[in-house]
Amino acid sequence: MDPTELRDIILNARQPYVVHNAHLPWDCFRQTFEEWCEMYDGIQRELIPFEGCSVESGSTPQWECQRTKAKMRMSDLCKFNVNAKKRWNTFSYRNIHELPEACRRGINFACFGFPEVDNDITFWISSAQAHTPCHYDTYGCNIVVQVYGRKSWILLPPEAKLKTLRVPFEESSVYCEQNFYSPASFGSFAKVENHVYHIILEPGMALIVPPRWWHYVETLEPSLNFNTWLGVEDDVDAQISECITKLLIQDICNGETENVRKNIINPNEDLSMSAHGIEESFSILHYLMLQKQSNKRQCMDIKRYPFGYLSNDVFNALIKHNASFIKPIQHISPSAFFSIISRNSLRYNPEIDDKTNRTISNDEVEKLERLKKFINVCCNPELVNTIKTALLNGDFK
Repeated sequence: MDPTELRDIILNARQPYVVHNAHLPWDCFRQTFEEWCEMYDGIQRELIPFEGCSVESGSTPQWECQRTKAKMRMSDLCKFNVNAKKRWNTFSYRNIHELPEACRRGINFACFGFPEVDNDITFWISSAQAHTPCHYDTYGCNIVVQVYGRKSWILLPPEAKLKTLRVPFEESSVYCEQNFYSPASFGSFAKVENHVYHIILEPGMALIVPPRWWHYVETLEPSLNFNTWLGVEDDVDAQISECITKLLIQDICNGETENVRKNIINPNEDLSMSAHGIEESFSILHYLMLQKQSNKRQCMDIKRYPFGYLSNDVFNALIKHNASFIKPIQHISPSAFFSIISRNSLRYNPEIDDKTNRTISNDEVEKLERLKKFINVCCNPELVNTIKTALLNGDFK
């Protein structure tokens, strides 16, 4: 495959595509998963703090704040364990430099047309049934390379009628209310059943996810994959929206207890409620607004790529020329989608209290539910976009 042509496809794709038989020159492709895990354990002697949840779940998504830690060796992931039927584990969403050098040797995205991408790479290591609640990424487009194991990807276009949530808040992700992992019923999916794309990503396959596409990802067997997000020039608009959202949440949550805040803010999000933190967010917003109004690139040391610069005819010709190894992800029928949801619903256990963490008081539970509803209304992306437009049309200097 021609890296230059593949780069153009990635930066112009309006729907998800899959690359078959990528034949990447990464050392990990010359090992089995068991060999790779044993090599990791031989270098990294300390036990790994995997995170996870019960396989059974309630009617709402399993958010990150519900996860607990379990220390284990990397090779334990490949071994049969009776606990695997009760709990899933993941050591994921981490920069590649947290891996020993031998476990990441040769990994870069040069074959995709991005030789400069060799540091900003993330790895995901998971057991079966580990998953990420359905969300879209606020910035850039995504390239995912599956090295070991298989993962199920359900994707929906940006306009899909999913109910947007901003709790839990994470700057890089917008979640939805629908629970794809353990749904209690089919009702919440009635408006999206005709817009679902699905693929099972296998070793040696790479997935191209365009900007703002919703996706629910679940591991089907012990798995390792790497990905990178490519920032695009239009990201400044999303950055402004996210900064406005952050300020609203900082103001709403200011003075709340830590127990309440940790159920609103995603664990991987460093959001300060202090006066200094709020002032810093205002400074960032001011900087981004001025850059947008003056039509300048917001930061010269952050690589941003143009997106959507090819005509449909040129893009379609590229896809046709590379049809032997790159294919569009297929749209699935409503019956096929509901078959997946039906299988997943077997995990639903109505006895599980999934509303909040049991460690918080009844008063905090009531306050948390009120704050969630308030934030999800005030920080809805459409309302935030209205605020952004008003600010851009006003005098923000």
